[in-house]
Amino acid sequence: MKDLIESYISWLRQKINYKEINGFYEITTPFVNHVNDYIQFYLKRDERDHIYMTDDGETLNNLEMAGVDISTPARKKELESILNGFSVIVKGNELTTMVTPVTFPMRKHNFMQAIMAVDDLYVIASPKVESFFQEDVINYLEQNKVRFSRNIILQGKSTFQHKFDVLIPPSEKAPERIIKVVGNPKKQNIIAHLFAFEDTKQARNNEGIMILNDLEKDIAPDVSQAISEYGIYDFSWRKREDLKEKLVA
Repeated sequence: MKDLIESYISWLRQKINYKEINGFYEITTPFVNHVNDYIQFYLKRDERDHIYMTDDGETLNNLEMAGVDISTPARKKELESILNGFSVIVKGNELTTMVTPVTFPMRKHNFMQAIMAVDDLYVIASPKVESFFQEDVINYLEQNKVRFSRNIILQGKSTFQHKFDVLIPPSEKAPERIIKVVGNPKKQNIIAHLFAFEDTKQARNNEGIMILNDLEKDIAPDVSQAISEYGIYDFSWRKREDLKEKLVA
């Protein structure tokens, strides 16, 4: 398992690129958004040695072009909930945050996660989807009387902080379980979630679960393979009744 973590970190180092543009550094990550473009963001250092991060409005602009109306009260609340978990704000149409050199590594990691989490709101653009996938999962947990907490931030062995959608506390029958609800399961974005699971497991010795939205199309085999290599339980939303026993234990 240690080899898998090291290979992920090595891959991340190799695939993140940067270049200077008009005083900003453009960072290109190996993760893709819903239009299959590599996710980019920008950094600038000011005279006080603070580092300003911005996505230059790309994330929300892409959602608007896809027909996702973020201005509705429910969607505004969902956006604020996502960003608050990563200490990111909206300024105009940009996702932004200000950090110091000391906090830069962790906050840069959080900023990437925030962009990917907001981009996942694309799933609500489909007319066949009646509500947020995450809300469907939460309703399912409540209907089955599962004990859980939402939107939990946990610190991993690396000291990086990771956001999980659901935490189920330990019981006599089962250890602590942490859950990511993945509305748009693509391999590039799944990899970032896997690192969060493994890093947290090393610190807390818990079990990881991914609930994958396969309502519109089947989960790609390479996605399932990547998840299984990390010892994470992945569950198809179509077959959610198979998940019940794992959650209520």
